[in-house]
Amino acid sequence: MDLRLILVSLALFTAAPASAAPTLPAAAAACAECHGSNGVAATPGTPHINGQLQTYLTDTMEAFKSASRPTEVAQHTSIALTEKDLAATAKFYAAQKKAQRPAQVTDPTRVSAATKVYQQRCEKCHVDSGRDSDHDAPLIAGQALDYLLQQTSAYISGKRKFPFMMDDAYRGLSQEDLLSVSHYFAAQR
Repeated sequence: MDLRLILVSLALFTAAPASAAPTLPAAAAACAECHGSNGVAATPGTPHINGQLQTYLTDTMEAFKSASRPTEVAQHTSIALTEKDLAATAKFYAAQKKAQRPAQVTDPTRVSAATKVYQQRCEKCHVDSGRDSDHDAPLIAGQALDYLLQQTSAYISGKRKFPFMMDDAYRGLSQEDLLSVSHYFAAQR
C-alpha cells in the first residue's frame, strides 16, 4: 500500500471534528439559573431560549446591555457579558435544538379561536406555528404561556416597544384575541 494513502487515511480518521459543540461560557453560567442549562426555563415568567435564532438572542442580549429593551430582571446577566461571551452564549443556546419544551396546560377553545388570527396576522413571520422564522422573528412555539402573556401585556401597555411589523399584527385585535394567540403558541410542540 502506498505510504501517502496510509497517511491520508490516518489523518482522516484522527482529525478533530470540524466544529465542536458550543459550550456555555463560564461568564454566562448565571444564565442557566433561570433559562436552564439547555435553554428550557424552569423559572416562571422566564422564556425558553433553546434553539432560538442566534441573531435574535444576540440582538436581545445587546438590547438588554444597552438598556434599549427593558428587562424585568434587575441585574440581567447579559449586561455584564463581554461581546465575545455574549456571542458564545447566543451560539450555545441556539444549538440546543433537541431540548424539548415542556407541554403546558392551555385552553383548547382559545387555541382553536386563535388559528385564524395566526394565519392572518402571525404566520408570515412566525412560520410553521412559531417553529420556524423569517430569520427576523423569534421562534415561539411551545414558549412558556406565562411569559407570552407577560410580553403581550408589555406590548399593549407600551412598556415594551413593538418590534418591526408587530404593531401591524396587534392592531385591531381584542384582548381576547391576544390572550388566545398566547395560548395558541404555548400549545405548539
